[in-house]
Amino acid sequence: MNRRMHNAADMVTTVSAYMGNDTNQPLWQSNKAISDTMVELNADLTTLAGLDVKQTAPVTGPAADKATAKFDLEAKILLVAGQLAALAAKNDDATLEAQADLTMAGLDKLPAQDLEAAATRIKALATENLAALADYGIVQADLTELESLEGAFHDAIPQPREAVVDRSKETKMIPPLVSNMLSTLRRQLDRQMLTFKQSQPEFYAGYVSARVIVDRGEPSAASKAARAAKKAAKKTPPPA
Repeated sequence: MNRRMHNAADMVTTVSAYMGNDTNQPLWQSNKAISDTMVELNADLTTLAGLDVKQTAPVTGPAADKATAKFDLEAKILLVAGQLAALAAKNDDATLEAQADLTMAGLDKLPAQDLEAAATRIKALATENLAALADYGIVQADLTELESLEGAFHDAIPQPREAVVDRSKETKMIPPLVSNMLSTLRRQLDRQMLTFKQSQPEFYAGYVSARVIVDRGEPSAASKAARAAKKAAKKTPPPA
């Protein structure tokens, strides 16, 4: 949610809490119209809370799996390629060194198919030099793992980004939900609460106060002025 919607949702939550406290609820709970409106309002708040939790949750599923598979594959390619390059440098094999001279940044920029091709190429080069690579800590198990990581990455590529798509759908649900709550207040509860304007003036005044939308993301003009005055005072030299 953006700040404007957060502020509106905070106001609706404040109204719900005010209407539902132990002192105020007995004043209106026998009024069926208000009771029905509060049920509708609280149901929307519950739905909104669930969407907000999903919005702040980390992305999981295929989108995250693909990112993890990519990182793991790149790390393994870099490990094997680095030892190949070191071996090539020791043997003054400029061709092999050039073929194995990779960086994480370079791998990360490769399209998916090119990254798979790089994994296949490094695995083939390492297989040719496997005996010599034993001194560098690279054994057949490393090449088997590299092949496995390449397969996992390949399987993750065609997967739709369901978690991202779901989050996008939920994001689109929030504005109409907030708008609906504001409409419920303006078109129903505000009018229904006029019943108490004369009979329960304190209760009604409290409701009106709760209905004010406070911009919690922006300091008040008074606090801004106070900070400005304090800053100016610090710059003013003391009297001689």
